[in-house]
Amino acid sequence: MNLNKKKWARTLAVLVFILMITLNFIYADDNETSNKKSNIPGQDKIETSDKKAIIIADTGAKAVSGKPGDKVRIELPLAVNREYIPSLNYVIRNITIEPMIPTERSEIEDWPFKIKNASYIKKMKDMTYNSRADVFYDFEISETAQKGTYPITFLVNATIWRKDDINKTQIKEDVEFELMVYVNVTDDGSESKIINELGALSIATVDKDGSIIPAPSGNAGERIKLKLPIINTGGTLTDINISPVISNSLDEWPFIVEVINYGKKIPKMNPGDVTTLEYEFRISPEITSGAKPINFRATYKENGMMGESLFSAYINVAKGKAEEKEPEELPDSIPKLMIVSYTTNPETIYSGESFDLTLEFKNTSKNKSIKNAGIVLTLAEEELMPDIGESDSAYIDYLGPEKTATRTFKLKALPTAINPTSTIVVDMNYETPKITQGTQTQGIVLEIKQEVNIFVEEPTIYGSDSGINEPIAVTIPIVNKGKSKVLNLQVDVEGEGISMVEKFYGGDLLPAAKNSADFQIICDKAGEIEGNFIISYEDIDGIEGIQKVPFKLEIQDKDYSGSEVVQDEIKPKKKKSKALAVTGGVGLLAAIGGGVYYVLRKSRGKI
Repeated sequence: MNLNKKKWARTLAVLVFILMITLNFIYADDNETSNKKSNIPGQDKIETSDKKAIIIADTGAKAVSGKPGDKVRIELPLAVNREYIPSLNYVIRNITIEPMIPTERSEIEDWPFKIKNASYIKKMKDMTYNSRADVFYDFEISETAQKGTYPITFLVNATIWRKDDINKTQIKEDVEFELMVYVNVTDDGSESKIINELGALSIATVDKDGSIIPAPSGNAGERIKLKLPIINTGGTLTDINISPVISNSLDEWPFIVEVINYGKKIPKMNPGDVTTLEYEFRISPEITSGAKPINFRATYKENGMMGESLFSAYINVAKGKAEEKEPEELPDSIPKLMIVSYTTNPETIYSGESFDLTLEFKNTSKNKSIKNAGIVLTLAEEELMPDIGESDSAYIDYLGPEKTATRTFKLKALPTAINPTSTIVVDMNYETPKITQGTQTQGIVLEIKQEVNIFVEEPTIYGSDSGINEPIAVTIPIVNKGKSKVLNLQVDVEGEGISMVEKFYGGDLLPAAKNSADFQIICDKAGEIEGNFIISYEDIDGIEGIQKVPFKLEIQDKDYSGSEVVQDEIKPKKKKSKALAVTGGVGLLAAIGGGVYYVLRKSRGKI
């Protein structure tokens, strides 16, 4: 019995050994197939990297500073990076350096220097472990440069050679990296497009020599000379035109117009310059006594951008025309002050925007004047308010019989205004020459429009394997983010070979509402199809708005019935399966163990 046990044990050991060799062969064959690598001893190694083999040395060189128009020199004190080039066995060759000048037109405007040369590439001598080199670039700061600090990047290309004594080879590595320095531009250039938002020109308090210029004085009908010291508080100004603002009102233009054009030109003014203009006017014989303003308007180019300034000077009318005598008054009569017309600028008012409201007042009395008229606007809450820094009140000093006067109010339509119209109540309080009080109230109605704000979400196109003339379902969510209703919402499609099964009509879309446009399209050709979904709508005034949403489709080369074009099928090669090998081996081992167990049980039974 013991002999039989030993015999079967040796047999089992031999079978297990054979099985393990088979499994190792299968794994080795699979790994060798999937992880083949080529490694040829002695082959030269060529790599590419962005490691900085050369750096800017700390020699105390300062950042370059200058103003537009200045010529500056950028110094690059270069040294070998010893952490990357550790010994004399390394040599840096084929070294070139150039500034990274933008190539896009929009980016070139941000480059602070004039571009004069066709190329700025410089070639350097070879460098090794202890090498140093100085590179100089001369530039002229452009007039388009703005005040500030600019990073200037230089691109370096080189080849690093290393002698390998062991393999008797030369190992080289191409490197490309960037070095950066900084340039300070101390002023805005004359073409930098930086402007003074408050206006660059104003009247100086003193003349060029520091003397105070008094306001001119004269009587009605006399001639006067007006000296106007203009100071530039902005950037560099060119093409300057200055003209007085002429008005039909004697309170705004107290002179007789004697020439066609009062404009004066100034070629150029640098920041801080003072230029004195001189005008000669004849005071109107109809002017009343007192101080009278003269308004001026100036247009110019500031640092290359168009700009405008408004400013005022004053004259004194010592002796003006006597005020008209009051006509004979009717007993117990009070004149009426009425609004006869009004205008807005701009003509269309949108919520959240500012506008000017000009009211025209008329004294309807034929024989009585009006004095000390106070005008007060009552504005609807959450709809209108005076613009920032402005008032809702105005004043009329004097208004003769059947005369008119205009007053302008600067207002703002609030974003919370949801009503299409807003009513302004105008209260007018005034008095007659005999201090008889008069009051009048009128209302005017303004139309306030809401900006249309339709948001079209990303379309969802169903069916990525659609064929020719096969309907394709599309869903486009559309949201009204505005505060007013839009009308006649429609969706169409445009593109070669594309059409809609039925044009989508969504009707009206209320504020804060969402509509999903569901429709189908078909394509009459295969391949990549490009087109646009066209979403159109109208506001409450019938003004049409259109948005286009582009899309792409890949149409399969099959007809609508689904019969595909027959093509040769390429079947992939079958690979050895690790799972199959392992499963077979384990099964074989289990069968052998079962046989041995059966023989041993049978032998015990015989004993």
